[in-house]
Amino acid sequence: MDTVKVAVVGSPFANMFPIYDVAGDEADVLLIVQSSTKPFAPWDEPVPNPYRPATAALKSASGLRIKASSKHIILASRVLKNKLHHANAKTSTQSDGRIHLTLAEGFDPKAVSIVLNAIHSRGSKVPRVIDLETLAKIAFFVDRFQLYDAVEIYADRWIAKLEDQLGDAYDRDLVFWIYTSYVFRRGDLFQAATRIAVAHSNGPLRTLGLPIREKIIRDIDLQRQSLVSTSLITLHAALETLATTTPSCPKYHCDSFLLGELIKTLTKARLFWPRPEKPFASVSHTAIVDAVVSTAQFQWRSPEVVKTGGGSDLWGNPIGKTSPKRATIQSHQQITPESSPEPVVRVASGNSFETHACEARKLVAGLEGLEGLAEGVKGLALQSGSGYQLY
Repeated sequence: MDTVKVAVVGSPFANMFPIYDVAGDEADVLLIVQSSTKPFAPWDEPVPNPYRPATAALKSASGLRIKASSKHIILASRVLKNKLHHANAKTSTQSDGRIHLTLAEGFDPKAVSIVLNAIHSRGSKVPRVIDLETLAKIAFFVDRFQLYDAVEIYADRWIAKLEDQLGDAYDRDLVFWIYTSYVFRRGDLFQAATRIAVAHSNGPLRTLGLPIREKIIRDIDLQRQSLVSTSLITLHAALETLATTTPSCPKYHCDSFLLGELIKTLTKARLFWPRPEKPFASVSHTAIVDAVVSTAQFQWRSPEVVKTGGGSDLWGNPIGKTSPKRATIQSHQQITPESSPEPVVRVASGNSFETHACEARKLVAGLEGLEGLAEGVKGLALQSGSGYQLY
């Protein structure tokens, strides 16, 4: 897609946009940033309102006309240099004595003006701090017109103020981090952000309309599929062990209880039957871990003990402290979880339930280790060991 057009005939609509001057007397180019009616990089597409006219669904962002110097633009961008040379060949200078270049829709006027201030060495006009979305908008302009060298020093400053905000969720901000760290060549952040995407995404990376390279999307998803496959193998092996081995807990039936709870939880999460297969559409490692942990941490307590905050969970771990007013608990208490068809009795000793060792508990410890599989995820490296760009 052509991202800039030479205006041979001045557009009357362009004159409606405000003018911003970054070049003073050297301004021989008018860069026209068009207004946009579309949101930038939407995570969720807006749902049309049938009771509101489509034209009023989103307020247009104001466009901008920027007076710039061709000398500075040519030094900063090979893409714009070619466009200016093409414009000179067509003798497209307008009545105001300047060459008019109109950017394709989608570029943010504020982001473009920040970059042009940087290109024209107007450091005092370049903000020291920006938010992540503005950084992404700047990255979009820089990426399209190959302006990295002109803004490198500013990008390092902006990112330094923002990098502690990198979270661990698969959301719009994470996509911004992947894209901006790629554009501004921050290999450490790029690897960290792609590692999060591998563990938390449930399919190929959503680009939000940003020009993220196909190779990046493919390699993130390959690592995701490998992680999900390992997690499912571990999980289903545990289920098979519970279902086929001789009961290891004849006293409390922990293995039967755990098997039933796991099957119920995993069925709801569509992780049990049918068993997911590659490419594991709509399946993330995080979803598998959440399903297992929610089952492994199931609190198995009697109503009386819940009231006082005492007792222990299924695995014998103390839960809170028992109230002094209830120093003695009946030696036998009936506890019936929803998944059990028959009453289950556990023996109480003092202020907590009797603890015991069984294979089910060892199995739970192994299942909770599923979360640790994500620690082995490498993410993507921007450069090879020899310093070559990989993406």
